[in-house]
Amino acid sequence: MPQQRRRPLVTAVAAVVAAGLVAGGFALTAQRSGEDPVIGGGSTVTPSATAADGATRDGTVTITRTGPDLPGAGVLDRCDRDNRAAVARYDTAALGQVVLQCGTSGQGYEHIRARHTADWRDVLAGRSQRDWDDAMLTAVRSVLETPPTGYPQDAGDGKVCFAAPVRFDDGSRPSAEPNVRVIVSATTDRVITAFPTNDGGC
Repeated sequence: MPQQRRRPLVTAVAAVVAAGLVAGGFALTAQRSGEDPVIGGGSTVTPSATAADGATRDGTVTITRTGPDLPGAGVLDRCDRDNRAAVARYDTAALGQVVLQCGTSGQGYEHIRARHTADWRDVLAGRSQRDWDDAMLTAVRSVLETPPTGYPQDAGDGKVCFAAPVRFDDGSRPSAEPNVRVIVSATTDRVITAFPTNDGGC
């Protein structure tokens, strides 16, 4: 498989990460587009090293088996009029505010709905009466706002990756695809995709 061509941004990011690792810390810088109407400006991307108390954390996502219908009909009604409307916003330590937009076939809620609904239903597999997007939105919020130690990781081409194990609130784990992976554009601060996976990490 041919290697993907990386933008100069990613080369610069890799150099900064390497320098940060040598110094014993993490310092991943990314330039964001100031023209983005949702979120713009510059940022510093810092993978989580440890929790506030100095302990490492695994960032396990807990999906409750009962709860509200997410994101709610009112939110999704906006998607009929504007694919750039926000489905959810997340405050992240690494990127600042990140948005999950209604999106298109290539990114956001619409992409996840079209490509990964069946995957998220497999995660629930009769253990919950909640919808696929209840599980997905819970997982995305958890992994972005309280990521495991060492995340996000450079995913190349101006993207970063977050990943974490998944469990239910009774302590059980999904039998199919017990991990979640979320890919975010570090240049536009948008969630590109979120899907369950069998393998952990990025």
